[in-house]
Amino acid sequence: MPRSKKDDEIRRKYKSYNEESMKNTVSQVKNGTLSVKRAAEIYGINRSTLINHLKNYKCKAVDHPTVLTLQEEKLLVNSLIKLAEWGFGLDRFKLRIAWIKSFENRWKKEIRNRVAQNLPKNRAEACSLETLNDFYEKFKNAIEGLDLSNKPQNIFNCDESGFQTDAGIQKILCRKGSNIPHKLGNVTKATYTALVCCSAIGEYLPLFVNYKGQHLYAT
Repeated sequence: MPRSKKDDEIRRKYKSYNEESMKNTVSQVKNGTLSVKRAAEIYGINRSTLINHLKNYKCKAVDHPTVLTLQEEKLLVNSLIKLAEWGFGLDRFKLRIAWIKSFENRWKKEIRNRVAQNLPKNRAEACSLETLNDFYEKFKNAIEGLDLSNKPQNIFNCDESGFQTDAGIQKILCRKGSNIPHKLGNVTKATYTALVCCSAIGEYLPLFVNYKGQHLYAT
């Protein structure tokens, strides 16, 4: 017999509580800081559930048991975040675990599935601390040598944004809220570049766009 809308309405709705939050609540009730009623109101926990935890009775989560323990899943989450930061993010296919979507849902505050942008190795190595220190030392010497310390209108900076036609995009698991995640790999398709140039006082030069090919079409 198919399940009706009425069955869904009267079906018992379970809540999943954060283990650490529940422990803190139980601790406050046991040391007399809060009463059971007051703790249930503040933290939005069912009184019966809270009483069961105080008695250590039926304290297991109402759900299917997970394959990994909580500590093992935390280790996996931290490893996925670190691999994404290093440029070696993993996707769902490489993880090859049947419960990946449930895993992502449990840790949705920590990780998310995002499209990664290929980053060549030479560009990744250009962001090392030694490279940055060397750049700023040379930049300081150039500013002082050209007497531009008090002439910000004569100091310009250029930056380009590349638009690639590479269709080989891939979603990886990375830290939630992170900016465009990168993945080490070769860029094999064409790239179109928009070059923006601005002075230190905020004056922009006309936008320059670099197209592929020998001729610039009228359109």
